[in-house]
Amino acid sequence: MYNLAMVEFLNYVFAFGINFSHVIGYIASGLSIIFIYKYWNTIKKDKIILFITLFLIYGFIHASFCSYAKDAFEEMFTYLTSWLFPLILGYLVIDNNKKINIIKVFMITFIVILFISVLSYFGLFYQEFAGLKLAIKGMHLRATRWHISCGAMCVLMSCLALCPFLFKENLLKKQKVILSLLTIFFIICLYLTGSRGYYIAGFITYFLIFSFYIIKTKQFKIPLLVVLISILIIAVLYSNNKFMQDRVKNTSVTKEWSLTNRIDSYKAALIIFKNNILFGVGPRQSVKQDKFYEIMNFSKDDNSRHLHSMYLNLLAEFGIIGFILFGIIILLIFKNLYISYKEEHSILALCLLFAWISFLIGDCFDTVLRGPRVAMEYFWLTGLALNKIKSK
Repeated sequence: MYNLAMVEFLNYVFAFGINFSHVIGYIASGLSIIFIYKYWNTIKKDKIILFITLFLIYGFIHASFCSYAKDAFEEMFTYLTSWLFPLILGYLVIDNNKKINIIKVFMITFIVILFISVLSYFGLFYQEFAGLKLAIKGMHLRATRWHISCGAMCVLMSCLALCPFLFKENLLKKQKVILSLLTIFFIICLYLTGSRGYYIAGFITYFLIFSFYIIKTKQFKIPLLVVLISILIIAVLYSNNKFMQDRVKNTSVTKEWSLTNRIDSYKAALIIFKNNILFGVGPRQSVKQDKFYEIMNFSKDDNSRHLHSMYLNLLAEFGIIGFILFGIIILLIFKNLYISYKEEHSILALCLLFAWISFLIGDCFDTVLRGPRVAMEYFWLTGLALNKIKSK
């Protein structure tokens, strides 16, 4: 019982603290490894954990042969602490009621920070408070993160609110009202982040959720209402925000630096991959390959740690072997979440199915999945949803 209480306590610490700093996530999820021995017979059979471990072993071995070994090992440490540790932390929670309370703490904490950040966005609060970056006034909503990561979190949170609202049975009217308002709030906040990649991810994800609901219930009134209210509020905000207007109007793959740099990074990634098909160049080594940028006269962000696409970044750095391992991990996550939803009617599993879709779409344009922030939350929630350990 002592072990169970400690694991639950660490999950509460993670749920509250990860919204302020990934360092708290490192500590809470890292300490959970101490308790693996108690459930080892179950954990060792989990294929998701097995293939994440294989990916990590492959990456760490690869890192030892890299020219910039320090960067390579730092990158693999990020994968370890952002994928495996949080997954196991969530996996060790047995009590379903405690699991619900832990998720509530996680969501409420983020909602409070997000609300204060919205105030900052409109100049009603400090843009940076106690070292936490909340927003850039009139430009990007951040909520203690990079605006792209904040966009990913807004889509995740909207899934955690929208799916119970649409699919959970026997909800009280008060609960439905709260969840519907939270969904609209998260969608508005997604818009305020200015993350165009997650605009695309969010649009596709909401379309899939609403389509699933309409097919399942043959009703479209509620989705239509949520969409119309969200569009109306966003239209009002857009009409009064010159930065957003310019950001949308001036979006160009040939003229805007943030996009032209991405395109050049994608081209460089493909060239690097073609020259290192099997193994890639190693963790965080792709941005060090100046010769490929110089030969093709590509623009290069010297401060970047990645190639602005999770999939091309993986191909360039880990080759076909690493990419296949990653693909297996993602397929296993989807398979297990789907089984959990179909067999156990888990609404959390359904939420995460749609949330993972959004994450994978958004990471076509960035590498948020590398970690630490957001990746930690996704793997932790996946661990909570897929828990198979039974209390003794």
